[in-house]
Amino acid sequence: MEIAGVELETLEFDSIGSWPPFFKKGVILAACAVTFLSGYVFYLNEKISDYINISSQTSSLYSTFVDTQQKVANLENYKKEVTVVETELEKLTEQLPQSNEDAGLLEDISQQAASQRLQFVSIKPGVSESKGFYKENPIELTLSGEYNGLGEFVSNISNMPRIVTFHNFEMKRNTSEGRGSLMMVVQAKTYWAITRGREK
Repeated sequence: MEIAGVELETLEFDSIGSWPPFFKKGVILAACAVTFLSGYVFYLNEKISDYINISSQTSSLYSTFVDTQQKVANLENYKKEVTVVETELEKLTEQLPQSNEDAGLLEDISQQAASQRLQFVSIKPGVSESKGFYKENPIELTLSGEYNGLGEFVSNISNMPRIVTFHNFEMKRNTSEGRGSLMMVVQAKTYWAITRGREK
């Protein structure tokens, strides 16, 4: 093949210095182009990698910023909610007697039963259990009386200023008494506050 009057087959790479100026310039330009393109590609790849990393970090920082911004925007609402919860907790805690008031609480329960003409068949105290800032004291109560009286008794206990809850109701006919008499077995749970630093 002949270019510019020179047979390409006669050109040898070892003797490039004796090549015609046209071919020497072509080789130099080709070498420069390859070098430039190679450097550009390597440089570009590094920049692309940096861009991806920065984009990922930017996305993460933006998510953190949005989350923080939402928390800051709702800070006053959070404070109000905390205040409401603390107030409600304080009210509930005030309803919890100290342990030395437990006997008085049982007396109140007995008075409520007597007002409804109910008779205590048995009172069986259970084992107290700590629940964090308060203690729970289960008591099994067995009472006898008429249906309406038992219903009023439960209602009156639920309206007491101190917290008493009833669990595991069992109602049956009281065969040892007259007609219409029932026997109710129920587990009452009373609660009292634990003084910080020690239990009473």
